[in-house]
This record gives sequence, structure tokens and C-alpha cells, in this order.
Amino acid sequence: MSNGIKLVILIEVKAGQAAQQIALYNKVKPLVLAEAGCLQYEMNRITGSDVQFVLIESWTSQDALTLHDQTLHMKEADALSLSFRVGPAKVIQLSRL
Repeated sequence: MSNGIKLVILIEVKAGQAAQQIALYNKVKPLVLAEAGCLQYEMNRITGSDVQFVLIESWTSQDALTLHDQTLHMKEADALSLSFRVGPAKVIQLSRL
């Protein structure tokens, strides 16, 4: 039996660009949560930082995550994020003990 997929995504934006990241998250969040297989999609700011965020995602399966990555709203979000992020997000996949 699969435990699903849990991701921690580290995001850093350029100075003064946090509002763009937050707006993008708020735009895609309801779309992502409505996707089949999405269990969690939650972004938080790292305490004490104006430019660092952590996004936590949980998915029922690799197939659900793969379909998520192929949605139009995520492709558009990924393209837009290039304008305000320092670089690519760092994706960390977790394994349950």
C-alpha cells in the first residue's frame, strides 16, 4: 500500500517580490486543492525572512502528482514565477519512516 507523496518545496524570491509569490499562490491554491489526488497544498513564509517560503504538498500517488505538474495552471505559474524568484524552487520529497 502506498503512503502517497509528500513534498517540501523551498522557494526564494527576489527582494521586494514576496507579494507576487503570495498572489500567485493564492490564485492557484483553489485550483490545486480541487485536483484529484491533492491532499495538501500549503505555503508558509520562513520566520524572519521576507524572501523565503516553504510550500508543503501531499498527493495520493505519483500519478496524481504527475497530472498536477501537467495542468495548465501549473505550467502558467511556473513560467510566471521565473520573473520574481531568485532561481528554481528546491523540491524535497519525503519518505515516511
